[in-house]
Amino acid sequence: MENRVVISAMNIRKEYVTKKHLFTGKIKEKYVAVKGAAFDIEEGKTVGIVGESGSGKTTIGEIVGGLQKPTYGSVLYYGKNIKELSDEEYQGYRKSVQFIFQDSKGSMDPNYKISDILSMPLITTNIAKNKIEAEKLIDEMLLKVGLDLSIKNKYPGEVSGGQCQRAAIARALLVAPKLIICDEPVSALDVSIQAQILNLLKELQRELNISYIFISHDIGVVNYMSDTILVMQNGNIVERGEAKEVLLHPKEKYTKTLIESAFLEV
Repeated sequence: MENRVVISAMNIRKEYVTKKHLFTGKIKEKYVAVKGAAFDIEEGKTVGIVGESGSGKTTIGEIVGGLQKPTYGSVLYYGKNIKELSDEEYQGYRKSVQFIFQDSKGSMDPNYKISDILSMPLITTNIAKNKIEAEKLIDEMLLKVGLDLSIKNKYPGEVSGGQCQRAAIARALLVAPKLIICDEPVSALDVSIQAQILNLLKELQRELNISYIFISHDIGVVNYMSDTILVMQNGNIVERGEAKEVLLHPKEKYTKTLIESAFLEV
């Protein structure tokens, strides 16, 4: 049986207005961050998006996850345009598409304990009816991501970067997502911790059949995580293909430069 497509990006373009006429408000200049991006993400698969800073990869992730709207183009969730979803369907989509960010501590309110941060999505989405139910689910998830339960009573600033990223993964998983958008999730971590987090993500994918969009400037990391790789440059997808094929037989000079900069032996 073929895997169903969770998300389809259809000819996504994103423009930002950088200069308007002082009196008329007419647009004089604009910056195009993403130019006609299109791809599918199947259940249980990973699409890696790689490129240097400013290539448009994070913008695509935010559009697919509903944090930004495309200027043109569409995002389909299980074949249906998210613009046409009912309120109930849209809430289901937003719950099913979660994020893990580079700065896990920055994505958590420093004034709340980790237990409070993790319980919020459970309560707001009615997955847990009360704090007792929420705590049981949190305990199970913390153990699943390799954290000691004592971390619940700590604030984000009191734990290490690796522990905080595991807590961020737990937060994303608690609402049973179909897709997690991982935006540079290991680039701020030590190399040994990076490997642990990457292996954890792969293990969770096998167990829970989650899809990932994995965004990074490091093509070595993207190759390790991905089934398919999209290479972005100046808002364009300049190369795409099976991860191993892109790494071993890159067609574009830019892709070759990314591989060389990652000190890969291929």
